[in-house]
Amino acid sequence: MLLQTQNLTMKFGGIMALKDVTLGFQPGQISAVIGPNGAGKTTFFNACCGVYAPTAGQVIFKQTPLNGKAPHQIAHMGIARTWQNLQIFPQLTLIENVMVGGEMRDHSSGFVTSMLRLPSVASKENVAKVKAKHWLDLVGLGDRAETQAGNLAFGQQRVLEIARAMATSPQLLMLDEPAAGLSSNERDALMAVIRRIRDEGITVLLVEHDMRLVMQLADYVAVLNYGELIAKGPPSEVQSNPDVIKAYLGEDE
Repeated sequence: MLLQTQNLTMKFGGIMALKDVTLGFQPGQISAVIGPNGAGKTTFFNACCGVYAPTAGQVIFKQTPLNGKAPHQIAHMGIARTWQNLQIFPQLTLIENVMVGGEMRDHSSGFVTSMLRLPSVASKENVAKVKAKHWLDLVGLGDRAETQAGNLAFGQQRVLEIARAMATSPQLLMLDEPAAGLSSNERDALMAVIRRIRDEGITVLLVEHDMRLVMQLADYVAVLNYGELIAKGPPSEVQSNPDVIKAYLGEDE
């Protein structure tokens, strides 16, 4: 397993956000964590990324426990993530946004210094630009590399954030509600981008409300409800699980 949780539990005061969640995600797959609002999906992500310290249980990445590690330490180990709310820099160009992602991975020289093109970092900047352009090409934004990010449509800004996360050279990419607010065409384009990332050898784990997207895209699905794991397995099995139908789809058995 690339990423595992063992009896992962999160309490906020008297609220049990996650209860004894044990899951494992295989390398090279697209996996999804789904569930109704308040199921604990984003809490699960935050516990895996070090934003929250688990109340109990363990998070393990490549056989190394992550408990007690800060988010930046976990990022350097090879986990990148996006957020529900966009966190791009609208006044920077697309390629500068992605280069910020690369700088988060390798901060031996400052991004501001790099942008000033001082001789000591000129070579590094050129390499960073080549890498940034690769990720922009991969997500279909390469022809707009010098465009200000704030001028992009919302769906393109979502994809830009994914490209920036990829610039950290992750082994695991975690996407928090990547299809939120997207049109049908934008969702189709997003699915193509995620598949291309998987084909680059990057494992993808997403939290998502869009059931159709998940069932078309994911190799493996885990379902949370009120913080508890109620189903896991291939999409076809999960989709027909009576507990999932009742809890997630809101239908009677």
